[in-house]
Amino acid sequence: MLSQYLKKFKLHIDFSIEEVEYFLLPREGVIYSYVVEDDKTITDFFSFYSLPSSILNHHAHKTLNVAYSYYNVSTTGRLKEGM
Repeated sequence: MLSQYLKKFKLHIDFSIEEVEYFLLPREGVIYSYVVEDDKTITDFFSFYSLPSSILNHHAHKTLNVAYSYYNVSTTGRLKEGM
């Protein structure tokens, strides 16, 4: 589904299976990926990655966890819901 979506653009990544596994399969604290399935068909795909940053000189907080949108495809118009 992601590959078909990316082919709509003149410049796009053509992921191999190994690259999909490496870049998109969930890894705790790094990559988060979710799919929506209707009747055994994947209709939506959402992913984001996490990048912790150190907070200096603060008495209570040491780390700021930030999430960045990564690859997202929605064939149902549920992109906003998914995010």
